[in-house]
Amino acid sequence: MQKDEYGTVQNSQETYHDIASLLDTYHACIFPWSDEEGTQFDILFSILPASMQAVSRQLIQGGIRSNDLFVSIMRVGCFAFEVGNTDTHPAYYAEKLRLPPGGGTTQKLAQLINGVKAELINIRSQARPL
Repeated sequence: MQKDEYGTVQNSQETYHDIASLLDTYHACIFPWSDEEGTQFDILFSILPASMQAVSRQLIQGGIRSNDLFVSIMRVGCFAFEVGNTDTHPAYYAEKLRLPPGGGTTQKLAQLINGVKAELINIRSQARPL
């Protein structure tokens, strides 16, 4: 993963790939992330939570599915997003994660999430389906 001098994760193709690889192997990862403009979040990504794996397409409240990408920003908000949609608009992420709409942080966070989703699709196409 691309990191700054403090070990904080930054957006890059390498970062997206490494996070997706961790998710493919362990189904969860947590890391400090920076928008490189002064904002830092502690982010937990998870996919295929163990308690839901047997019913992978069953809807839970809010239309969330177990094979969605769960994104939790500590002390901010959390939601799950369809992996197959890799061009989700930053405003949608802002609404669901309770972030201010617009601005650099929301744009960079959308790049991170969309990049990880695209890498998950790439990994799935090369290996066994999740």
